[in-house]
Amino acid sequence: MRFHETRLYDWLALRSLTAGLKSGEVRAIRTTNGIQLTFFTILLLLVPQILLFEPPETHFFSMVMFIEIVGFFIVARVFLYKRFFATGGALTLIGFNIHIIGLCIAYADDPAHSIFLLLALLPFLAIPPDYAKTRWSLVALPLIANFADQYYYRVIGGAAIFGPPKWVVPGDYLMPPLVIVTMFFIITINSFFKAVSLAEKLLAAEHAASEKLLLNILPTEIAAELKGKGSSEPRYYASTTVCFTDFEGFTQIAESMSPAELVGELDRCFSYFDSLMERYKLEKLKTIGDSYMFAGGIPVENRTHAVDCVMVALEIQAFMNQMKDIKSAQGLPYWQLRLGIHSGNLVAGVIGSAATTSMWPHTLRTSMSAEREKICLRCLGRHGEYRKPLRIIGRSRRN
Repeated sequence: MRFHETRLYDWLALRSLTAGLKSGEVRAIRTTNGIQLTFFTILLLLVPQILLFEPPETHFFSMVMFIEIVGFFIVARVFLYKRFFATGGALTLIGFNIHIIGLCIAYADDPAHSIFLLLALLPFLAIPPDYAKTRWSLVALPLIANFADQYYYRVIGGAAIFGPPKWVVPGDYLMPPLVIVTMFFIITINSFFKAVSLAEKLLAAEHAASEKLLLNILPTEIAAELKGKGSSEPRYYASTTVCFTDFEGFTQIAESMSPAELVGELDRCFSYFDSLMERYKLEKLKTIGDSYMFAGGIPVENRTHAVDCVMVALEIQAFMNQMKDIKSAQGLPYWQLRLGIHSGNLVAGVIGSAATTSMWPHTLRTSMSAEREKICLRCLGRHGEYRKPLRIIGRSRRN
């Protein structure tokens, strides 16, 4: 087993927490986790160096600071697993700030003095965008600490716990450039992350639109499998019901309509059909021109698929009869519905590069044949046939 497939890797990478989150939240979790793992690793590598080469009087203070940062990281990680992502990120950064401030208080010339600007950058990454006040508070904390640190050590020459600084400069020489650099840093970083946030929002909107389109073409389970694996295994369904509809005389009537009128008329009909799919928990398969195909018992099998499809067929029939009456009263041409239903087994899967669901064999062909022959509504089972003389439309009638 590879390391990235192990539970240890899942725990270290917090992979279980990022599913279904917005991009800003995912970035915040990954940044917080990266800060914790990276800084903890650096501290572990520095412990032997501190014990072997640093003066003995500094060892206790160094161990206290090590315990402090590890404690903050542990508590922050608990909050992350509780899905309080902003709290976890804030605790991580607060612990980091306290650690760096502690090192600066103890050592006047420690490299930690140069980390404050980095700490001012991290809140833009580690705090989700919705928590602006928390983010800016954590930006201000290291910047204020940096000003105080530079003024205390470099201007007035204050001493640290373990000794004074090695160099001091005049305040009018150091502070103006420091203020300018800090302001430029804040403005630049803020502008950058605003642009990133806007791009993420636009990308999220496009992703949501593509997801909606994909789910309009494929069942949810099939779409999820395609996104996860890149392919979908064909599925066998022992008992389903397929319904196939189209409009008699569609071509002749469509020729007398403008494109806008034609699309609007189809949209009214198919939008109503779609509402029935949601109400009866059926699966819309596809539309081709004036044809509308749907099925029951897929992708989740159930025992009521035949009844559900028949009820939908009757509602579609009533809707089209109502449309017929309205059009007739206005002296306008109208479409008449042809509909075929058949129950039986089938195999469903995604074939080819175009993401559309295909089904076969007999159940689909029978429902299409019933529609073309304009026979009465008929449900055919695996062990026989159930026929009920409910006329959908047509001149012929079969029992």
